Amino acid sequence: MQAFNESLTLPEFPLAKTAVEKRAAFPFSYWLLLAFLILLYANTPFVLPAVEVLHPAKLVAGAMLFALLVETLSGRTRFDFPWPEGAWLLAFLGAAGLSCITALWPGYAAEALSDLVKMVLVYFVMATSVASERALRGMLWIIVLGALFPALGTLRNYMHGNLYEGRAAWVGIFSNPNEVAYSLVILMPFLAYLASAKSWLARLVLMGISLCYIGAIFVTFSRGGLIGLVAAAGVYAWRKRNVWLRIALVLAVAGGMVVGGRHWSRGEDFSQLNNDVSFQQRIATSRVGLDMFMDHPAVGVGLKCSVIAWPLYAPQNLYTRGALVTHNTFVQVFGETGLLGGIPFLLLIGAGLYHARKLALRSQVTNAGIAVEVALWGFVVCGMSGGYVMTWFPYILLGITAAVMRIDREKAVESP
Repeated sequence: MQAFNESLTLPEFPLAKTAVEKRAAFPFSYWLLLAFLILLYANTPFVLPAVEVLHPAKLVAGAMLFALLVETLSGRTRFDFPWPEGAWLLAFLGAAGLSCITALWPGYAAEALSDLVKMVLVYFVMATSVASERALRGMLWIIVLGALFPALGTLRNYMHGNLYEGRAAWVGIFSNPNEVAYSLVILMPFLAYLASAKSWLARLVLMGISLCYIGAIFVTFSRGGLIGLVAAAGVYAWRKRNVWLRIALVLAVAGGMVVGGRHWSRGEDFSQLNNDVSFQQRIATSRVGLDMFMDHPAVGVGLKCSVIAWPLYAPQNLYTRGALVTHNTFVQVFGETGLLGGIPFLLLIGAGLYHARKLALRSQVTNAGIAVEVALWGFVVCGMSGGYVMTWFPYILLGITAAVMRIDREKAVESP
């Protein structure tokens, strides 16, 4: 009877692939995204000005968006709209567009808006094209390797004495020491995440990269960057709940402060802040930013136009060599885009932190969740002393967060 039943068993035929099975693990838009990130961190217009005739970053970005459109329409990629972060980001973009209408310099604000549109598009590409933890690790490797360009460039300038007021930086989007420092600070947690791999060679490489980052952060002599680094290390140690890790980080921070105290070459350190010109300028820019917001509460003075408005609001008897940008990200966004832009921006960061914390509590993506949460806190701390609304790295960081959220959802569907 058993033999008879087996003889009636129908042969198995391959079924049509489901929509999920047809989706590419590494779509072409993903590889173009990696190429774009390398070009972004490498600062090709300044490093290889000869090739800028071809505008490689623009070509790659255009091809990336076209590939994403084709893949989405063909079903090979599912467009992902992070909620509610995506809605808050689009609301902020809309408010930034409105601010251009009444901006103190509409043309300058419109140019900044075009840059913000690019950042928003890359955010959605990251949220859509990175759909697995393997893809996430690949992207993070590209980012941390790409960030060696500004790190090594900053160290090289320091060793060759190419300094501005005793502080080292690099070129292009990394020409400001504070921006070099904070852009590296927010990558430190991802080095720790990648180091969770079993390969000792990878861990040694990541250790070398972390030393380059820390060295570059130090020679920028950015107080906000150093505070952000300490805060990120503290949050990471707390989240990992490892006593030995906490002890090691405390000792490392203490040793770094001792070494920093002996070799800090910047004229202004953390002492005598009341008489510190740089510190007083930072406080003044925040007050001025708040004054801009009070005068233009709806849409602000225009995206990136706080530097244009500075002469109109600057306090008397304050030493400056020119107009200053607001040295506080959250004051800057309210001063430049008003309530219509400031509230969505705060909700965007808050939603990112909330979801990152939830991800850190889940066993499926715990390490990735901890990394994005620590990185976001590093950005928040650094943003208290620097205006980073119109830099690429908050949106890249939020894009990574959106990718981890999607990976968590995909794993939840796959698990029984």
